[in-house]
Amino acid sequence: MPKGDTLQEKQRLFCVEYLTDFNATQAAIRAGYSKQTARQQGDRLLSNVDIQKEISEQVEDLLTKAKIPLKRQIYNYWITRAFYDITEILDINGELKMTTEQLREKGLHVVIDSINTKINAQGEKTIVYKFADKDKAVEMLQKYIQMIKDQPLEIKDTSEKVDLKNLLISQIKDKPEKREKAIAELEKLTGYKE
Repeated sequence: MPKGDTLQEKQRLFCVEYLTDFNATQAAIRAGYSKQTARQQGDRLLSNVDIQKEISEQVEDLLTKAKIPLKRQIYNYWITRAFYDITEILDINGELKMTTEQLREKGLHVVIDSINTKINAQGEKTIVYKFADKDKAVEMLQKYIQMIKDQPLEIKDTSEKVDLKNLLISQIKDKPEKREKAIAELEKLTGYKE
């Protein structure tokens, strides 16, 4: 944006961070807003007309310059939220197995919607994690795939046609090798590759 615009540096940083995972709360934290008020700040920032305009301009810039395969990034976001393995993130006691940096490196940070600390009457601290709703993510993934491809998608798997919903739900869940095959087929059908 040109000099003299109404956005502050923190707000501009929020726009950039928001486009990395489409999570307003986490984007607000990474932009430097307080963790305690990040959710409210994220909601407030997204409702700001100037912020919306900046995000739209950044998306347009990404698409026209093809700096980031945005369609692939959105696809990866929803596939991760739909098929993450909770045992990879939490141990048997409900503790995180990885640091936030490790979660980000593996791309698993997008499955944590919120982290809250609660203190009971005895003063014991409990951390409560809210994770992505897998069913909602599968639904959003299906809608997104239909948006980028006008015709119904079918994927060939061992010479049989399999509808996308059944393929994603039954084959990808616990089999990484099949996930890669499905992704390759989707890339071939849609023409979008990383």
